[in-house]
Amino acid sequence: MEALSDSEKKINDKREERGLFRASSFLNKEIKELIKNNESIRIDLIIRAHKILFTSMGGEDASIGGKFRKSNDQELKRIDGTPLKMTDYKNIANEVAVLDEELRTKTRNLKRPRRERQYKNVITLSARLSHRFASIHPFQNGNGRASRLLLNAILKRAELPWLESDVSIHFKKEEKEKYLSAMRQADDGDYSMLERMIKESLYQTNRKLYKQRQAANR
Repeated sequence: MEALSDSEKKINDKREERGLFRASSFLNKEIKELIKNNESIRIDLIIRAHKILFTSMGGEDASIGGKFRKSNDQELKRIDGTPLKMTDYKNIANEVAVLDEELRTKTRNLKRPRRERQYKNVITLSARLSHRFASIHPFQNGNGRASRLLLNAILKRAELPWLESDVSIHFKKEEKEKYLSAMRQADDGDYSMLERMIKESLYQTNRKLYKQRQAANR
């Protein structure tokens, strides 16, 4: 496969940004209705967001949006090169259904956290369920992006801000490496680094939103 030229990379980046914006906008609108009606998040919202992401991006992968993969052909590896297990494609529907049930149960009556423990519980929930979704690896492509959409959907359902870094594809190299390291630790059952990253991102997002409100009131 030939490497993309700089102009081709820019075009792909623009397409992906458009897709992420539309998928995020869709979820934000849906989550607002869930909050209004005190309803749970359903996994089909993430599947629909994945479809919006890829159809908005266009190109040869447009048709895979929202569709479960139908093979185990992909060979996934961790950062250190060791193989990464994923759910057999024949079991994807069952695994996603189990995750959906847990998602519905744990986001039912989810309220804005008022105390530190409540805040931590929301972060833990978003970290573990989004990582689990990524581990199932239900789609042919875009599983990481879909798992982060789920992470943000949970935060938003708890009336916390959408993490700004996940609206853009332009992660700094060190941030991406840190995120991948956190996911690797989570693969081994240690969610502490991922939870810490979510907490730090929430702090930075809240700080930026506060500054924007301050500037608007001047």
